[in-house]
Amino acid sequence: MALTPRRAAGAIAVVAILAITNSAPAQKPFDDPVLERMRKDIFFLASPDCEGRGIDTKGIEKAADRIVDVFKEAGLKPAMKDGTYFQPFSVTMSAKLGKPTAFTLSGPDDVKKEPKLGTEYSPMGFSPTSTAKGDLVFVGYGISAPNLKYDDYAGLDVEGKIVVILRRTPRYTEKGDKRFDTTVNASDDSTHAAFATKIEVAQKKKAAGIIIVNDTSAAAKTDPIAQYAMHASGTTPAKFPVIFLKRAILDEVLAASKQKSLKEIEEAINANLKPQSFAIKGWKVDAEVTVDRKEVKVKNVIGVLEGAGPLKDETVVIGAHYDHVGYGTFGSAGGPAARGKIHYGADDNASGTTGLMELARRFGAIKNRQGRRIVFIAFSAEEIGLVGSQFYCKEPLFPLDKTVAMINMDMIGRTKPVPADWLGLFGKKDRLVVYGTGTSDGFAELVRETNKKLDFKLSTIAAGTGPSDHDSFYRKRIPVLFLYTGTHGEYHKPTDIPEKIDVPGMKKTTDFAERLLGHVAAQESPPKYLVVKEPWRDPTDAPRGPMGPRLGILPDYTYEGEGLRLEGVTPGGVAEKAGLKDGDVIVEVAGKATPNIGAYMTAMGAQKLGTNIDIVVDRKGKKLTLKAKLE
Repeated sequence: MALTPRRAAGAIAVVAILAITNSAPAQKPFDDPVLERMRKDIFFLASPDCEGRGIDTKGIEKAADRIVDVFKEAGLKPAMKDGTYFQPFSVTMSAKLGKPTAFTLSGPDDVKKEPKLGTEYSPMGFSPTSTAKGDLVFVGYGISAPNLKYDDYAGLDVEGKIVVILRRTPRYTEKGDKRFDTTVNASDDSTHAAFATKIEVAQKKKAAGIIIVNDTSAAAKTDPIAQYAMHASGTTPAKFPVIFLKRAILDEVLAASKQKSLKEIEEAINANLKPQSFAIKGWKVDAEVTVDRKEVKVKNVIGVLEGAGPLKDETVVIGAHYDHVGYGTFGSAGGPAARGKIHYGADDNASGTTGLMELARRFGAIKNRQGRRIVFIAFSAEEIGLVGSQFYCKEPLFPLDKTVAMINMDMIGRTKPVPADWLGLFGKKDRLVVYGTGTSDGFAELVRETNKKLDFKLSTIAAGTGPSDHDSFYRKRIPVLFLYTGTHGEYHKPTDIPEKIDVPGMKKTTDFAERLLGHVAAQESPPKYLVVKEPWRDPTDAPRGPMGPRLGILPDYTYEGEGLRLEGVTPGGVAEKAGLKDGDVIVEVAGKATPNIGAYMTAMGAQKLGTNIDIVVDRKGKKLTLKAKLE
C-alpha cells in the first residue's frame, strides 16, 4: 500500500502506543494443500531473493517470473499482443536539472523577458531533456471534461503551441454543490486538478509545451514556484518541457497584450464555469531543459481468462500490487537505521499478490465458465504513487468503458481477531475492511451477503478513493471493491516478514474475494457506478495526537461504540499494572471523558510522567475506576 504522510505517522504511532515486541516463530508446512501452496507463494515473494521487490532491484524480476509461472499453469492467456504477460513502462527514480536550461518570453517590438531560474520560473520534474518553441495560448485550467460539460480547449487549435495553464481547478476552495467537480469528495481529489492529467490532456491536443502558474488559492501570499525536485522521482516524463512560472511574470505578458489579469480571468471562470481561453497574440516562448535522469523499466503482469456467453465482451479486473520498497531507500517507515536493509513486504503486498495468484488457479480451473472476461493484474510501481495502475488506465488492454468493476487486494495477511461485539460477550472474529461499498448500487448488500458465509468482523467504507490501486480505476468511473485487513507496526519496515503472516486468515480473505469476483463476473446487469462524496479513511490506522505518556495499549480501531476499546495491553506496561484488560472500554482519563480515540489521545497528551491518574473503564457493563502510575 502506498505510503502517505498520515500512514507513516500512524505506523510510528502504533509502535509508540503499543510498545509491544512481536516474536515470529517459523511457520510449519500445512496439511491443507491450499494453505501450503499459499504459504510457499508468500515465502517466495517475501524472500531475500526477491530483495523486497523494489522496482530498481533484480529481485522484483524473480517475483514477476513467479507470477507468470502461476498464471501459465492456471491457464491464463498472455494479455499483450506480443504474446507476453508483461505490460512495460518506465518510471523516474531520480533526476536533476543540467545545463543548458533556459526560458525566454518574446513579445511585440522585440520585447524579451528572461525570468530567473529557481525564483521566477523552474522546469517541473515532469520535464524531459527537450526544447520547445511556439506561440502562447492561454487555456484556463487546462481541463477537458465532457462529463462535466467543461472544456478549456474548445474551439482552440494548440498543435505546436505552448499552452499556459492555471493550477488546480475552478472554484477550488468551494464546498458542496458549488465545487467544480461534485463527483468527488473534495477539490484536491479531482483528477482534473492533477498535474499529470493536465499534461496528458495537453499532449493529446498536440501542444509543444506547458507553462503552469499558481491559481489564486495555491499562490496565497508568496506565489511559490514548484521546483524541479518536487516531481522528479516516481513520475512518467512528459513529451515536452513543463515550466512553472510566477504569476507576476504572466500578468505582465497579459497586460502587454491588453488582456485581463489572471485574477480577473479566474473570477470570470468561477462565476459561471465558462472557459476564458484565448491566444496571447504576439508572444512566443523559447524553452530548453536539460535533465540528468535515472529511469527504471518496470512492468505490470497481466493474465486473462476470456468470458463466454452474452457477457463475454465485458471485463472485470482483479488486482494486487507486487512491488514493495526494496532496501528502503525510499518509502521506509523504519527511520535511518532501516535504510539499506531488505524490506520484505510480506503483508504489503506479497499477501495480496498471493491472493491474486490463488484466485488465478481457482478461476482457471473452472471449465466452461460463463460470464465476463476476468483480467488478473499484478501492478508494479504502486509504492511510488499507484503508477502501474494509472498506466494501465491510460493504456488499457481492454476498453475501460466495458470494464464493469475492479477488485483490489492490498495487505490481506494480518487477519487479526478482534471483539465480535462492543461488549466482547460473543468472543472474537477476524477483522476485514472493505472499501468501495458505495461505488455501485448493490455492492453493500453483496459484501454483507458474502460475509454471512465467512463471518468476518466487517468494517465497510463507502469511498472508492484511497492509497492503493483501486483508486486509479474509481477515478475512471469504474466501481471498485478493496479488501484490506489493517495496518500494523511492521508497515514499510524490514520486520514485515512472512513468518508473521496469518496464512489461514489470508486464505479466508481470498475466499471472500473469490465470492465477490464470481458474482460480479456472472451477474446479468453490470454494476452501476455511483459517486461517493465521503473521503476514505483507515479505521485500523493509529491517529496522530499530542505526544505524552503511554499506557501500553492496543486500541480496537474498528470499535464504533462510545469510548476506546482495548484489543490488548502490553505485558508489564502501565495499563497491565493498573489492572486494564482486553475488552475494557476506556471512558475517562484523569477526569476527562474519552468518548472516542481522539479524546483519549488529547487527554493522555496533557499528562506528565511520574504522576498518578484515574482511568475509568466500562468492563462488561460495569464502571470501574483504576489507578495508573505513568512511567
